[in-house]
Amino acid sequence: MVWRIEADTDGRLLAIETRDQETGRPSFSAFDYESGISLIHENPYGDRNWALAGTADRKLVIKAFGQNSPDGAGIACIDADTGDLLWEQFNYVLVQVGRRQLTVRHRNFASGYEQHLDLDTGNLTQFNNSASKPTAAEIVLPQRYGNGIPECLTAYSVYGDLFRCPIGPKELWAFHEVTGETYQVRLVVSSGPAIVADQVVLTGLEKMTPELFFGVERQVFIISDNKREIVSYLV
Repeated sequence: MVWRIEADTDGRLLAIETRDQETGRPSFSAFDYESGISLIHENPYGDRNWALAGTADRKLVIKAFGQNSPDGAGIACIDADTGDLLWEQFNYVLVQVGRRQLTVRHRNFASGYEQHLDLDTGNLTQFNNSASKPTAAEIVLPQRYGNGIPECLTAYSVYGDLFRCPIGPKELWAFHEVTGETYQVRLVVSSGPAIVADQVVLTGLEKMTPELFFGVERQVFIISDNKREIVSYLV
């Protein structure tokens, strides 16, 4: 099951955390989101208390979290191209993922006393403003549209909530349609009042899905209803 997704637009890749539905144990994958080529596929690491924290410089950053609190000591780094474990640190809590540097705090401190780890080696290093700059939140999620049905969509049978997301100069709309006793999800691209394209992307749904799509730059990604497949479209 797809659990978490992070984007590295500099490296043109998506990092994905999946979890075993019975044990909750995580695995980690990465693929080139422009070509769809898989780089690593469901590499297991850690127990259920480890999770994907971010991706930068073609590396996956994995962190531990406490059983009784969000914070836990433990950070690991995986090469996104080979799947190799590059380094582990068990004395630090992750505070922030930067472009080539991690901001961390020693496990003995509840706040403050921040230090920095080199992303390549996992070793403590001097603060570097450029390297520590936070990675941008590049994944765009659609927002619920609350102004009724726009004129360009009146020909469609919109069922339930309507979602909207700007992609460059265009607008991307997503909604459910009823087909017999099931639902389907349709994406529509508009430019002003004109429809540029439309596509049914999911069919045969027994119930409506709350997560219709997410976007990275001009690409749109749809997670299947069983959260085991991701399909991409270029807008």
